[in-house]
Amino acid sequence: MQMAIFGVLVALLIVQQGASVLPLSGSVGLLLVGVCSALALWRTRGRWQRLALCLMLGLSLGVAYGSMRAQFRLADQLADALDGETGSLTGSVVGLPDQTDAGLRFEFAPDTTLGGLPTRISLSWYPKPDAVMPQIVPGQRLKIEARLKVIRAQQNPNGFDYAGWQFARGVGGLGYVRTLAVVDAPLAGDIGARIDRWRAAIRAHIHTSVAPEIAGVLTAMAVGEQRGISDASWTVLRRTGTAHLVAISGLHVSIVAMLFGGLVGWLWRRVPSVVLWQPAQRASVVAAAVAALAYGALAGFGVPVTRSVLMLLIACAALLSSRRPPASRIWLLALLGVMVFDPWCVISAGFWLSFGAVGALVLMLSGRHGATGRWAGFASAQLAVTVLTAPLLLVLFGQLSLISPLANAVAIPLVSIVVVPLVLLGALLPGDFFLVIAAFVMGHLMDALAWAAALPFSIWSLATPPLPLMVLALFGTTWGVMPRGTPWRVLGWMAWAPAFLWSPPRPVLGTFEAQVLDVGQGLAVHVRTASHELLYDTGPAYYRGGDAGERHVVPYLQSLGVDRLDVLVVSHNDKDHAGGASSVLQGLRVSHVVTGQGVDLPAGSVPLPCHADEGWTWDGVVFRWLHPPADAQFRNDNDRSCVLYVSTPAASLLLTGDVSSRAERSVAASGGWPVSTVVVAPHHGSGSSSSEALVAAVAAHHVVFSSGYGNAFGHPVATVIDRWHDAGAQIWRTDLQGAVSMRADATGVQLGSEGAKRPRYWHRARADMATADARLTSSASVK
Repeated sequence: MQMAIFGVLVALLIVQQGASVLPLSGSVGLLLVGVCSALALWRTRGRWQRLALCLMLGLSLGVAYGSMRAQFRLADQLADALDGETGSLTGSVVGLPDQTDAGLRFEFAPDTTLGGLPTRISLSWYPKPDAVMPQIVPGQRLKIEARLKVIRAQQNPNGFDYAGWQFARGVGGLGYVRTLAVVDAPLAGDIGARIDRWRAAIRAHIHTSVAPEIAGVLTAMAVGEQRGISDASWTVLRRTGTAHLVAISGLHVSIVAMLFGGLVGWLWRRVPSVVLWQPAQRASVVAAAVAALAYGALAGFGVPVTRSVLMLLIACAALLSSRRPPASRIWLLALLGVMVFDPWCVISAGFWLSFGAVGALVLMLSGRHGATGRWAGFASAQLAVTVLTAPLLLVLFGQLSLISPLANAVAIPLVSIVVVPLVLLGALLPGDFFLVIAAFVMGHLMDALAWAAALPFSIWSLATPPLPLMVLALFGTTWGVMPRGTPWRVLGWMAWAPAFLWSPPRPVLGTFEAQVLDVGQGLAVHVRTASHELLYDTGPAYYRGGDAGERHVVPYLQSLGVDRLDVLVVSHNDKDHAGGASSVLQGLRVSHVVTGQGVDLPAGSVPLPCHADEGWTWDGVVFRWLHPPADAQFRNDNDRSCVLYVSTPAASLLLTGDVSSRAERSVAASGGWPVSTVVVAPHHGSGSSSSEALVAAVAAHHVVFSSGYGNAFGHPVATVIDRWHDAGAQIWRTDLQGAVSMRADATGVQLGSEGAKRPRYWHRARADMATADARLTSSASVK
């Protein structure tokens, strides 16, 4: 059984990491292979033959099942023909709406899915300030007019896959509401809508009872809704390794089941007639199972909750049937159940962390480890969870909290024994007495965690090692925490050495690399030499909160192990170039900041100017400013952009900011445009830039357009694309291909796109757009 379940896990990983999925006919063929494997397994007695057949059974059934589910999910996506179209829809609200003063976000189930509509759409509504916003509840009937969009997301190295996240959740499209009206009709009466309304009522009760800064944390513990947690709180929780406390975990579910089961058992023993009918122990087990299911439904059945509920149900079923299966078998059966329930769980961080932590506990508490006493056992279990999940945290987030064991030693008992029971009592009972006490305790705990998170050694960031090194570290750690008597346990800890000692390869002397990040409608370019780092622009600030520096630039740099920039360039003051500057300055150490005229930076920053004809040399790579002149004044903020030329004898890169054709003429008159191998197109490819004179002068082999897909400005415009293409330049577009990488060495320059390096089958819309345009390629080289 163990090998078959392992085969299913590997099979689902193969399916979810693929650029395409098997057709239904291929899935049916694999199902037949699985049936044949099962029949052969029934007749085979040899140990190794049975293991091989079990693995084949799991692999064939896993690939077939994952592919079939993927085919059905792909058929439930918004049709490309409806991308950008506005239509009138009638349907129901699904799940918990997220309503703020600025607007409303909710999921919507249209009444009809004919004509390319999916069964679920994620909608946003940001009405005018004077508009009256109705209170939306789950199951409510609405009539809306919305502009629909196919789900696309930024694709950056080691970045968050928003499209994959929505695909796994069953959301088939996005939309922006223009008008919204509540339909006078009964609320949906299905069990899911009723549970969601119950969850919404609990959330509203919490938010009206306690302060807003702590209400989001308590709501997450009660109903699994984490959108109300502030960014500052998330930072504290991540830096202290306690983010799992605000997710409804297996510990929370177990506590609820234990309390409710114990209460029912205590009451059952006081009624002799029912004790004669059924033993109190059996009643307690059934009550615990019911409580676990109810709490799982209240929490929305996320991966950790589903795992813990399944493990509890399996354990309860075993107790009712007078069996005592080992904890490892319950863990494996729960693993199989979660994968069957949600085959996309294997791309979720919560899946690996949840099962990894429980697997560590099973391993630690079921062997001969020599720990005596409850406190020693608790300390050993906490250590096992910390060290066994460390490789997973490094792969998923590139960070480790060094104070996590101490923070969790205090926070886990306090939250599990005090806060969670108080929150649940306050959520289910009238009044706010229990919620106020829970908020008081949790508020002081968050203050203590904030103090710990501010310590300079609280978190350790390092470059994300390759997956094989982290798998080696995981297996080594598992071997290291095996029971006493296991041979060569010390060698397991030495398996960490390759991951610790690994660092990303850097350019050699006289060469450089660049990455034009996919930040939407904006620009951020990372340039690195053998020993130096430069960031040119920081991406946009987003209209509805957040910025590209926080979401894309800093995580990308941290995944490379970059914690210090030698130079940060903010070319000019437009928010699509300077919007992420504050986040970059907060997240990284920056030696020098260079800005164009009139750039606003946080207090304490002392920027240097960029003056034409000045420059420097790093590791044999020449950096030279081409614009603006030291004595020039420009009314247009775009024409104040710092223009940077990076060159070696074999290759060059031209970063132009947002200069218009007027500034292009100024550069041509003052010294001329240098011939450039790669050019990042001015102003995202607008019609006011990339003049014929510039295009002819630089004679570029490649041009990169950094823009957001379907942006309101129409960038890059077709005439500009044609102008560069006709001049012989290879076209690259971040909106269609994701981040564009460049490597310049002695042989020339090589370019590639993130979309081509890591394609996924749910990225179909962007991939189809790219292949439909004959001017786009996924990789190229020039010597």
